[in-house]
Amino acid sequence: MGHNRTFQDVAVEDLLDLATKLDKDGWRAVQVLCTSTDNGIDLTYSFARDEDLANYQVRGVTKDTQVPSLQGMFLGLFPFENEAKDLFGVNITGMVLDFAGEFYQTSMSEPMTILSPEAKARKDKAAKAAAAKAAKESKEPKDGAGGALTEEEIEAKVAGLPPEKAEKLRTALRAKAQKAGKPAEKPAPKAMTEEEIEAKVAGLPPEKAEKLRAALLAKAKQASEEQQA
Repeated sequence: MGHNRTFQDVAVEDLLDLATKLDKDGWRAVQVLCTSTDNGIDLTYSFARDEDLANYQVRGVTKDTQVPSLQGMFLGLFPFENEAKDLFGVNITGMVLDFAGEFYQTSMSEPMTILSPEAKARKDKAAKAAAAKAAKESKEPKDGAGGALTEEEIEAKVAGLPPEKAEKLRTALRAKAQKAGKPAEKPAPKAMTEEEIEAKVAGLPPEKAEKLRAALLAKAKQASEEQQA
């Protein structure tokens, strides 16, 4: 019959309490497995009892993380803890049997943390992508602040659109600007000249031209009166 295997994450500050409970309940320590990741070193502690194998994982251990030794309860872990210290640079404190970095004779310190060129390239690429995302997010306006278009930007948006569509979009953009807390000031109406009015109605059928001319003249008169007020 095979082992019943379980995996569970545990915080480093809860490791001693967990080990104390496992020792009291009759579990024996099997190993401590180290895995180098982009976020640091992951430690997997394995314990066995009868047909059960329980694995507890402490993730993202860095050089500043103090990891308590479990040798006080499970002395057989001394080779694994010294290996973690020598090969992976894990800061394990309070070891009963501490070889002080001499458990392995290596040509470099912490050799298992050295990244291959491929792994380093992946890590650098991920870091650049994260930095670019953070920079982009820092430039984006927050909700309710900023992001309001100026009147010049609004007019640039509607330039070239048919009059009806331009007016609808202009109204929508001004409403959005007002909601953002920076309402775009509506420019004072400008009175059209006779020449501009005639240019507008040029080429239209006589009846339509006359109606549009009358409307534009009325609008120009109103604008002229508002400018003088």
